[in-house]
Order: sequence, then C-alpha cells, then structure tokens
Amino acid sequence: MRANVMRPYLAVLKDSFREALASRVLWILLVVITVVLVLVAPVGFKERKATRLQRNSVRNWPSLIAKIQNRAGQEGPSPGRQIFGKLSAPLKKRLAEAAEQSPGELSGDVIEALGEELNGIIDGPVLYDAAVWHDVGLVKEARELVGRAGTLDAAEAARLNRLSIEAAWPSEFHKDDGGETRIVYLGFESEVVPLSQKQLTQFVGVALMLIINYAVGVFGVFAAILVTSSIIPQMFEGGAIDLLLSKPVSRIMLFLTKFAGGCVFIGLIAAYFISGLWLIAGARFGIWNGALFLCIPIMLFLFAIYYGVSALAGVIWRNAIVSVVVTVLFWALCFGVGMLKGFVEPFWINFPRLVKLIPAGKSVLGINETGVVHEWHGRDATWNEVFTGDDGSRNMRSFAVPQPIIGPVYDAKRDRILAAAQSAPPGPGGGFNFFPPAPALLAGNRTGAWNRKKIGTAPLGTLALFASPAGDILAVTRGAVFRLTAKTTGKGKSAATQEEFTRAGPESALLLDPSATVAMNPDSGAIVAFNRGTVLIVEPDAKGKYVRKIDKEVVPAKDSKAALAAFAGQTVLIALADGRILVLDATDLTISQELRPVGENAPRFVAAGPGGRWVSVLFHNRKLWLFDVKNGRPAGNSFGGQGDISAVAFDGPDHLLTIDRGTRMTHYDLDPFQMRDRAAPELKNVEIAFYYVIMPIYTVLPKPGELGNAVAYLLTDLNELQELGRDSPDLSQHREKVEVAEPIWSSLAFLAVILSLASLYVWRTDF
Repeated sequence: MRANVMRPYLAVLKDSFREALASRVLWILLVVITVVLVLVAPVGFKERKATRLQRNSVRNWPSLIAKIQNRAGQEGPSPGRQIFGKLSAPLKKRLAEAAEQSPGELSGDVIEALGEELNGIIDGPVLYDAAVWHDVGLVKEARELVGRAGTLDAAEAARLNRLSIEAAWPSEFHKDDGGETRIVYLGFESEVVPLSQKQLTQFVGVALMLIINYAVGVFGVFAAILVTSSIIPQMFEGGAIDLLLSKPVSRIMLFLTKFAGGCVFIGLIAAYFISGLWLIAGARFGIWNGALFLCIPIMLFLFAIYYGVSALAGVIWRNAIVSVVVTVLFWALCFGVGMLKGFVEPFWINFPRLVKLIPAGKSVLGINETGVVHEWHGRDATWNEVFTGDDGSRNMRSFAVPQPIIGPVYDAKRDRILAAAQSAPPGPGGGFNFFPPAPALLAGNRTGAWNRKKIGTAPLGTLALFASPAGDILAVTRGAVFRLTAKTTGKGKSAATQEEFTRAGPESALLLDPSATVAMNPDSGAIVAFNRGTVLIVEPDAKGKYVRKIDKEVVPAKDSKAALAAFAGQTVLIALADGRILVLDATDLTISQELRPVGENAPRFVAAGPGGRWVSVLFHNRKLWLFDVKNGRPAGNSFGGQGDISAVAFDGPDHLLTIDRGTRMTHYDLDPFQMRDRAAPELKNVEIAFYYVIMPIYTVLPKPGELGNAVAYLLTDLNELQELGRDSPDLSQHREKVEVAEPIWSSLAFLAVILSLASLYVWRTDF
C-alpha cells in the first residue's frame, strides 16, 4: 500500500531528472567540470631535503648563538666549541660588541653574516665526531648518514651537518623546516618555494577552499539555477498539472518532491566535482581529507537557498525566465547588503573601536584598533584625537592598516605619554626590510596638547614599555631591562638634556623569543615574562638593578604557542591562547588553580590593578572576567555590555574603567561592586544607519556568502576566532569573529519560510 502511495512522487523525481538532463547547460557544466579536474590533476610538489639555513629556519638567532657560545666556554670537546671555533674572528668581535650594546639582540647584518658562516660550516667537512657529539641525540636520518660517513657525497655531508646542528640545539629550530619545496606541473619545476611541507599542505587546503567556494559556490550554483529553473514552472503547464492532480497526491508534497528532485540532481553534480578534487588532493599531495565530502551538503544547502527563491517565483509566475531573473535579483540583494556591511563595519565600527585605555592623571586616553590616540572630553562627551605629529598630521590614519606601536604609557613624573613606534623602511629594491631598525621613542606632553615628538629611540627588540612604581620608564627587550635616563651634554647656554635608555639588568641576557609576553607588578616593579612555556621573574634590588629571581617551565613548550601575563601581589596569572587561566604562586611558580572561564576563547588583554587585589582578563569575544587575588577566586561581577567590551583599565586600587559599544565608557567601583557613572558620545549618522538599517536587513536575509566559512573550517586550520591577515602569536592583535554555525541556522530558517510560503501558495491556488 505504501509503495502505491509513493509511486507518484517517485515518478515526479524521475521527471525532474529527465527535465534537467535535457538541458544543454547541464552538459556544458559537466564538460567544464571535467576540464577543470583534468587541468588541476598534474599539479604537485617535490621536496628536497634542506641543508642551508634560511633566516626563518631559526626561532631565535640570539638565543642560538648564546647557547653555542655557552657550550664553547665549557671544558672538554663539545659541538658548541667545534662550531664556535670555526667562526671568523671579525664575526666573533661583532657578536661580542652586540652582547655589550644590546644584550639578547642581533642586528640584521650580524644575523646575515652569522647565517652565511654557519652555512659555510654546513657545506664543509663532516662535523660529526663521536667524541664531540656523544651526548647529542641524532634523528634516524642522521644516524643512517653517520653509518655511511666514509661514502657520503657533498650533499649528504651537508645534510648530516645540518641535522647534527639541529640535534644539538633542537629548541632553536622550527620543526617543519625540513626541506626545499618546488611546485611541479607536467614535468616542469618551479624555483624553490619558501614554504615548508606543512605550510604547503595548509596552502593546498586553502586552494581547495577557494575552488569550492568560487567554482562550485558561485559559478556552479548559477549554472545549476539555469539547469533547474524550468522544473517548477513546467509542472504548472497546461496538461501537466492536470495529469498530476488527477492522481491521489498532495499538492504540497508534489511541489516539495519537485524541489527535492532539483536538489538531489545538483547534489550528484557537486559530488562528482568534489570527489574528483578529493582524488587529486590524495594522489598528488597525499592529503586524503574526508572532510572534503562534508562540503557536498554545504554546497547543496547553498544551492537550495537560491533554488527556494527560484521555486517560489516559478510557483507564482510559472515562467523559467522570471525565476532566473528573480533569483539573480535576490542574489544581488544578499551580495549588496553583505558588501555594505563588510565595508561599513570594519572602517566605521571596528577601526574606531577603542581597545586600550590609559588613565593619565585627570585625563583618560583611549587607543583605537589602528593605534590612533584619543582623549576623553567629558564636557561635550567626545573623544578627540591627540598624539599627532608636529605638523598636525596623524600618527596613524584611521582607515590605514594598523602599524606596530608599543604603549603608550603615562609618565606621571613629567605628565606625558610615551610610545615606541616601529617605522621600518622598505628594503633594497622596494622590498620589505626583515631587520628593522630600533623603534622611535615618541613623547607627548599635556602642556603641548599631547602633541607627539620624537625624543630618541627605544632599545632594539623592545617588547614593552612600563612606568614603574618609582616613576621610572622601563623598556623590556628580548635580552634585558632598560631604564630611561636623562643626560646633560654641553655647558652653560649650550647645555642640553637628552634622554636615553641605559641597561638596568639582569647580568645574563634574558634571551626571550619575539613571541614572549611580559608584564610588570604595579606595586613592586617586578617583571614577569612568559617565554615558550617558561615563566621568568626578575625584580629590582635596592639599587634599582634588575636581577633574576626564579624561572620555571609551567607549560610544555609545544603547548604554549601564545599567552598573556599579569603580576599582582604574590600571584602571577597566565592566560593561554586556548582559554585556560593559570594562577601561579610567585614565590615558587607552582600552579595553584587552572580555570577556563569563557570556554576556549582566546584572551586579548590581561592587566593587574594597583593594590595587588584584582586582575582583569578581556577575551577576544569581548567578555570581561575579573579575578580576586585576595580571596583566590573569580570575582563574579556582572559588567554591563558583556560580549561587546573592547577595553579595560584600572583607575586606582578598586576602580575599573571599561569601554563597550565602541566608545562608551563606564566607571565601576569594585569593592563594594557598583557602577559609578557611564558616558558615551552621540552616534554618527553612519553608525545609526549601520545599527538600525543595515544590520536588521542583514539579520533577516540568509547569508549564503558566509557559508564559505564552514568550508574553510573543514579544510583549513581556521578557528572561530581568526586573526585578520596575520599568523602572529601576539594575542593582543585584532582577531575577527568568524561565524560558522550562525549563517547555516539563519539560512535554514529563511529556506523554511520560503518553502512554506510556496507550499501555502500551491495549496490555496486553483491551477
């Protein structure tokens, strides 16, 4: 009985396939897909084992040479003594001068010279000697080469030397820097591609994502609409609808079966193309990624959104051409609203959003995403731009790409703000300079309306600027702590005062990575650094010279890609990129608590308040979390604007300032907790249009253009929070929220409404 009921609907499905197969566009589409697969199939890459060191082969060049020198100074034979002994006298002299002038740092020309000499050593005779390298654990490839030491050719000897050096200091080399890769196509080879095997695998994933998003998600969907646009209208032609309705079938089920027929048909076409890509990726690149097949239902869902509009138009006007035109207009509407949102949101909503607050005496300064500094004027409730140049030009344009800036910090002694700005000039020939000079030190005085001036340079490799409890300005570099001091030159009327940074310890270089994070205890002036899983504390002695207190590995180096730190009282708080918060006792660096207050969301800013009681953590999802150091537990306070808080700062031991909605500032008392006051500038016209026109329309419409995020999530390392255009371990950099599930749910709701309207029309209309 059930088979008899389903037989008419199965017949309708077959008719849908026949109608689609009769379309010339379909066959053209199949030919195009086949041609694309044939053209893509010969692409591949060939890897050759690397011997020479590149600039990015080493994680930290100063740390590597420091470890080589340390081993060279020990008694007995060692790899360090062997390699350091082969370096030229001029290079050794330059290294000694660098250690004296800028500990823990090497200039670009010194690194280039060091790399050239190390490569010369690698290309020379075999380094391995059992008496010298006896305590070095060689990898399997190196052991095999050692076993054939007397028969190695020049390339194999160089490879053994490279592997031996890596084995002696494994933590200083990137693990995925194992070969030189060339792209091959039909027997032709490209030049060496500056990408590792792992990076090329990621690149293939991105390429597959782009092919699917554009070849299938755009061109394929429009071709599919042309193929299926006549299916619904033809159902209502004279004779056809009468014959169908003469049978005991439901009108709504009849329409939905026709719709499903078009979707299933296009799903098979998408499966053909994606299966071909899967075979090519596996056979040519060794990437057998089963997640690629999950893109089939995503692409089918994308088609269903547009096909639903086409079907509704077909039901109402019963004309294939009208269905195509209406679908194209609908696509244009979705595309236009999405583009408008994508243009207005970053430039007028996100870029002006304040992300840092600096209490500066009686003033409050705010810094937006592009590094532009503003001062709050409570009288007229506005944020006015300050810290501009002598000529009135802006430090950084509001719509420009953010430039690296360290600080600003408030110098209470001189009532000014200081910042270090990196202005790396282009390299020779217009390229990028990979070894920028020391950053410029900029200052702005209140009496000069915070107008900025260059007063000198910050130390090379500066990671952070701090104002110590004693009122000193400190710069922490990868190698040492420096204090800003004033020096008088000349006599009488020609006397002039210059400010420069002088080293304030510790004796041995810190040897921090560029990715290290540092923080200062606002009460004691002690500095904590988190460097590749190790926490290091240095503190000032009675003379103000910084000395090492303790260092300890608290997280395995492989699990500590990025982190932020804060130091309050005798508590160190480490916020890891995976959302974990580690609470450490500063005396022995033991972990007393491990918390995860906001799931796996990454932190963006961490700060300790004066008085040693409070530590704030602001996450990239713009949620604020407060830890009560005194009581050893989360504060549990309810802050307004949660989910849209972008900046936080302490304005005293128990006072907190927050920014939400971009520029609205709220002042809280923390003990007892209460909101003191709140102020915000008036919304601009473009902001009113965004919040009350663009966003409501965008919310109602489906988001087919964002379904590509789901594809990217499946095929690449894309996380829900992805840093815009960067692969940086700096957690304070802006990371764009990438929606994966929300576009699917909103599009599903829209499709359900469209199909319901079409079904209702079919049910109520007398055909």
